[in-house]
Amino acid sequence: MLQSSVRILVLQEFDQFQTSIAPILQQRPDWHVVAVASEASDAVRLAKQLQPELILLDIDLPRMNGIKAARQIRTVAPESKTVFLSHESSIGLLREVLRFGVRAYVSKEHTSSELIAAIEAVLQNSHFIGSGGASHELASAGGSHPDRRMKNVLTVMTSPSRQKPLTAPSHEIQFYSEDTVLLDRLSGFVEAALRAGHSAIVCATRSWRDDLVHALHGRGLDVVDLIRRRNYVAFDAVETLSTCTTGESLDGPKFLQLLGGVITISADAARGIRPRVALYQECASLLWAQGRQEVAIHLERLLNDLVNRYDVDVLCGYSVNYVHGDEDIHVIQRLCAEHSAVNSE
Repeated sequence: MLQSSVRILVLQEFDQFQTSIAPILQQRPDWHVVAVASEASDAVRLAKQLQPELILLDIDLPRMNGIKAARQIRTVAPESKTVFLSHESSIGLLREVLRFGVRAYVSKEHTSSELIAAIEAVLQNSHFIGSGGASHELASAGGSHPDRRMKNVLTVMTSPSRQKPLTAPSHEIQFYSEDTVLLDRLSGFVEAALRAGHSAIVCATRSWRDDLVHALHGRGLDVVDLIRRRNYVAFDAVETLSTCTTGESLDGPKFLQLLGGVITISADAARGIRPRVALYQECASLLWAQGRQEVAIHLERLLNDLVNRYDVDVLCGYSVNYVHGDEDIHVIQRLCAEHSAVNSE
């Protein structure tokens, strides 16, 4: 379902915005442009200040590289969805666009016919690749899904012969190409724990927390009562990373202390002969989306420490849209090695 009111931040030369973009956006009275920036640095500042639902980002601005701006915006406004505008449409650019969390690309030659469709798609948590010159090449390689080699790697990693023995507690990874796949997996994971009398912890961004609560209500769970009884605890992944990182480094002891404290409290609220805790965390995948793969793997190793210390089952979700090229495939294999089970849809 589309949002009733959408605040939009635009990064583009003002004259271009007035002549090409503004007339298109004016067709939708529920879309409101809250600011127009012609400098990427201003866009990053405004994104942090305004936290808009949508950002239109012109990659052709001369000063800051558009990909670099997208990465910085992803850090300061992780809930904002981004649409790229550009004259360029190479396959390399499109892969970089998907890597850093941009959900849609529209060629400037096709803004009049495709911009509204692109915005509607991203507001529904989908991806949109316009009819630029490289879109057919991207589609033949699987669109926003992993390429053939990546699919083969995931097939091998998820085969029973490559999985570690599944013994409680577990540390699982779920690769997904559509948000609905992860939401279904996550809501089932949390529901199973709660219905068994255990507790669940969710460390995720606001949009994922809200979507999960809605899904759990749909499964017949009284989330308000579960929160009151401390069987369900949810907190923000972005704030957690901010607390536990200094510059580019992750403070491992602080991360373990923070998560360990929450797990201890949740375990006390669980019932049964051997009370357990189910933990879903988005911190590692946020780091991965920012291009900080080594830090993400370090965090996953810390989660293994938590698994070994407590009766906790951990689920991690990673979008395959951030996985491209031979180098990423090699790192993915290392990432999978940190988990007791690998799942892909």
